[in-house]
Amino acid sequence: MPSYLLQGGIIATYRNVSNDASTFRADVLVEGSTITRIAEHIDPVPGIETINCEGKWVTPGMVDTHRNVQSALTPEEVRIGQLSGCLEALHSGVTTLLDHFHAATTVGHAEASLAAVIESGARVVWCPARQSGPTQVFPALEYANEEATCKWQLEKLHDWGSRDHGKLTPDGRVTLGLAYDLIGCGPASAHQAVFRYAREIPVQVITTHVVKANHILIMRDANILGPDVVLSHCNCLWDLNDPEDESWAAMRENACAIASTPVDELGMAHGNPVAMKAVQRGVKCGLGADCTSVNGRDNEEIHRKGAAAPQYNKYKCRDVFRLATLGGAEALNMQHLVGTIEVGKKADVVVFDANSANLAGIADPIAGITFHATDADVELVMVNGEIVKRDGKLIKADWGLVARELKQKADEVRERFPKEKLEAMWSEYYETFGPPLL
Repeated sequence: MPSYLLQGGIIATYRNVSNDASTFRADVLVEGSTITRIAEHIDPVPGIETINCEGKWVTPGMVDTHRNVQSALTPEEVRIGQLSGCLEALHSGVTTLLDHFHAATTVGHAEASLAAVIESGARVVWCPARQSGPTQVFPALEYANEEATCKWQLEKLHDWGSRDHGKLTPDGRVTLGLAYDLIGCGPASAHQAVFRYAREIPVQVITTHVVKANHILIMRDANILGPDVVLSHCNCLWDLNDPEDESWAAMRENACAIASTPVDELGMAHGNPVAMKAVQRGVKCGLGADCTSVNGRDNEEIHRKGAAAPQYNKYKCRDVFRLATLGGAEALNMQHLVGTIEVGKKADVVVFDANSANLAGIADPIAGITFHATDADVELVMVNGEIVKRDGKLIKADWGLVARELKQKADEVRERFPKEKLEAMWSEYYETFGPPLL
């Protein structure tokens, strides 16, 4: 595996042992998949490629703690959607994703998604969802295949996880998680059985949506909360201001994490983002994009909205930068691997062109990245020591070929589901069942 010397850049990072960000000029030596040395000057060595980072900012890769990379279509459409979605994340400097994969409704869908994740080069906690698709929507929702679907999904979960203790690639870049959104359905014993089964495999993370319906106390009483649980959104906690509130206490005492997706939550009327409330209460928290079809795809915009409320004006851009890097790594229990630029960490690194039109006038790299940078300023992206974007262009996959297939499949989807049909279906759903409640 190639090794690299990133020379002359300005490092912007938190450190595991410190709760404050640092910016300093240094060279970074990457050998294989790991950062092995950081020093003011490192002499070039034959056989190691030197990359000139003068006038550039070097940061840890961003960590996205909740993203729905692809939804339920055909397996072929899932594959290209999943691949392009992961590549889009890499393009904007997101190197680690928790993928809440809703569309694992057949073995073919699941395998297509996993193959695309592995091909993309991103670091992914791949979380196939334990749920079946509806066999009927109107006049009442029916899930006639639930029993059979549950059986094969749990069998496949064990098959994927038992190959190498949850590692889905030999280098551990892709790992297995579980998405589980059935807490509001059925007895506690059913949820306990699934969580116990998943943890015995083991999966790295179990993630579930908590939006307007507060399922946290149900999970607490079922004794299934834990440090491997990531709760997405948690907007229902916004109004719970009592320092001794049971829900916040349950999360803190069980070392759970929140995946806050501010742009998506505001755009979809989920409610106010609670990222900074989590920070105040000592609950692990990271940021995420959720559905990039709903919000802007710009990861920096997500960071800007991370503290989007007047009462949080006391917080600084470096607090949001932490949520997007080390905070996200902590939420996924990966802080020993990623989230900072430190010796011994995996080489998940982003290099920003600080001479760009967006950034040339900015003195503080963290302020520049949080408030001004876009994916156009991301010059180089490295995951696990492998360069996946260079000179502003994705190189892990041929984006031209990916884009052509993506356009073709997207046109086929639009032909099957024209706008008028979708709007009619949604109107009927809303009139029949009311607004979705997660």
